[in-house]
Amino acid sequence: MNTKNIYIYVFYIVLYSMYYYISNIIWVIELSVYIIIYFLIFYLLYITWKKIRNSIPMLFTDFIYYFLYKLSIFIIVLLSLLWSFSYYYNEISPAPMPEYTISNWTKTIVFQAMSHIWTKEFYQNIKNNIKENKTNWFVYFFEWVKPGSEESTKKFNQALKVNFNDKLYKNFSKLYWISNQDNRDFFGLVNSLDFNVDLNMDEIVALYEKKTTNKKIKKEIIPLDITEDITNTLLSLNERQLKILVYINKSILNFIVGSPKLQKTLTDNVTDKDLFDVILNERNKNLSNEIINSKYNNIYITYWLLHFKWVLELLQDNDSNWKIIKQINYYPIK
Repeated sequence: MNTKNIYIYVFYIVLYSMYYYISNIIWVIELSVYIIIYFLIFYLLYITWKKIRNSIPMLFTDFIYYFLYKLSIFIIVLLSLLWSFSYYYNEISPAPMPEYTISNWTKTIVFQAMSHIWTKEFYQNIKNNIKENKTNWFVYFFEWVKPGSEESTKKFNQALKVNFNDKLYKNFSKLYWISNQDNRDFFGLVNSLDFNVDLNMDEIVALYEKKTTNKKIKKEIIPLDITEDITNTLLSLNERQLKILVYINKSILNFIVGSPKLQKTLTDNVTDKDLFDVILNERNKNLSNEIINSKYNNIYITYWLLHFKWVLELLQDNDSNWKIIKQINYYPIK
């Protein structure tokens, strides 16, 4: 037995041991079946190629060792890339969630960028910041789409192609072992000067239908029930599998949140552009108008991260004196 064969035996003993540790015997059997299937596919391709080239193929037993060796290299490279990616974005370069302070020297706005699923510590920090700012005579503006009619909700879900309900963020948060944003935690701190500065569902759907020239949304589109899919995924995993999934999911979340270009690419190519224009741009206009027309000069705002850049531009279009005077980066998933 040569060194390469010893390596192959050791590798697959370790692989199967780890696989059994994080799953169960059924998954180990499935892994074996997949390896056999891929082996047969590659062996048939190999034999076919040799016949086309009129060359002599290696012995069947030799090909087994050759295939297992190449597969082991592929697995090591794949796992190394996945681990490196996850470690880098979770431990070295997690996504910042900035707090911007902007002013036109008449009004001062503290804009806290938000994500609807994040850590409890992050939301507790926001809660403390709201208390501190309200003590210093700030009022609180917050984002949360107001309810509308049942018909509008159905139209929105059909346009989004996802069944968007109040349990969606809560279930998403379970995939990351973090918390979903609950605005009720931020209300009534120090005083009752809390204002929802968002659109309602009826307004969003009306704006969307106007942009699509009142085109009716196809009724045959059935929104995906992601909540059910997430629940089924969680139920199918044991604690060890869930820990691995959570760590990988957190790195993906940090990667997406920390990359504005990727966010733009996803929104440009995945979503309904007219709907996203309403979700982002029309709400930006609404928020900037609320700031401009507000009788309050000191405002603390919690709003989705993507909105800040455009809201600031709209404010500057109205008054070129608006400037960022301070930025604090928080790293909620680190």
